[in-house]
Amino acid sequence: MSRVAVVVQRCHPDIAGGSEALAWHYAQLLRRRGEVDILTSCALDYRSWDNALAAGEEWREGVRVRRFASAWTRGSWFNELHRRLLQTHAREVERGGAAQLAWRAPLAEQFIRAQGPWCPGLLDHLVQRHSDYAAVVFCTYLYPTTYFGLECVPQAKRVLVPTLHDEPPAYLPVYAQAARRASRLIWLTEAERRLGERLWGETRGDVVGMAVDAPAAAPAARETPYLLYCGRIDESKGCRELLAAFQQLRRRRREPVELVLTGADHLGVRETDDVRFLGFVDAADKAALMAGAAAFVMPSRWESFSIVTLEALAQGAPVIVNAQCEVLADHVDAAGAGWRYRGVEELMRCMGEALALDAAARAQAAACGRAYVAGRYAEANVAERLYRAIGLDDFA
Repeated sequence: MSRVAVVVQRCHPDIAGGSEALAWHYAQLLRRRGEVDILTSCALDYRSWDNALAAGEEWREGVRVRRFASAWTRGSWFNELHRRLLQTHAREVERGGAAQLAWRAPLAEQFIRAQGPWCPGLLDHLVQRHSDYAAVVFCTYLYPTTYFGLECVPQAKRVLVPTLHDEPPAYLPVYAQAARRASRLIWLTEAERRLGERLWGETRGDVVGMAVDAPAAAPAARETPYLLYCGRIDESKGCRELLAAFQQLRRRRREPVELVLTGADHLGVRETDDVRFLGFVDAADKAALMAGAAAFVMPSRWESFSIVTLEALAQGAPVIVNAQCEVLADHVDAAGAGWRYRGVEELMRCMGEALALDAAARAQAAACGRAYVAGRYAEANVAERLYRAIGLDDFA
């Protein structure tokens, strides 16, 4: 029986991150055909990498999770390097049109180490025990667990799942070089692969995606029509723009409407009569909220898949997405169940159109969204694509 390792920066049921959910999902699919180890840090918080969990082994639903301590937390040196990176990106890429940032490898690797989590034990484990694994799947390109971990195993065993976003670090040449050193690449969408070609010159690999299992839920019973956002509430996800657009909508609209937010609040949202912050909700409540929403809004510019957007489509909610994210725009175009926008004014207009949908138009959008998700992201289809992409005969 084959054994596969899945390397990811964090792993815990309470973590809502997309790449962490993807790593767990792939581990569950692979477990059906062999043994799976997840290799990860002891951290819960990606902003600090504090060792919140004990190092060592635990078993969860048939998967062995091996945790390794971070040697340090994120500090002022990372903050300084990140500031420089953003300045360089603004100067060279946004204003200068450069295809890559002019950072040499030593400086870029300092940034990657300082970003964390820096887990020497995890890297040592890969060096010493890579022969235990038929393949090592590295989830998300960004962190040192992937960047340095790739070099710790033979090239033939390296499988990279970039979860690539159009974000400043992706323009560092060292990441393109790391992708070229992987034996196999797994993309979540065609839009992500197009981005890989533009940023890294890489088109190898297979588009696998992620299964979306979202049985139809009864709509949440709320008196006032509402728009919904679920996920991390912070500026990098576009939530400040979302709040600004909603406030403009409220000033221009006579009928009552609410904006309902769920997830971790990193903005310090001020709850009002119109803005409802529910914190973390369980899967059943989230599904019900999606089923009852006038629209689900995903304002992020940087998504490589957006599980939550697909979950909303599966629940029959039309979606409003940021057109600057190709992945989200592709979902809307292929599903035929939503809107894409650029800027606050267009977002406000799309919200108004969603609230104005009549029952027939809403039912048509719901049917299109459900058909799109069921056709492309059924678990059996994703599992077979994953087994083929990793190239393990025992998993085929």
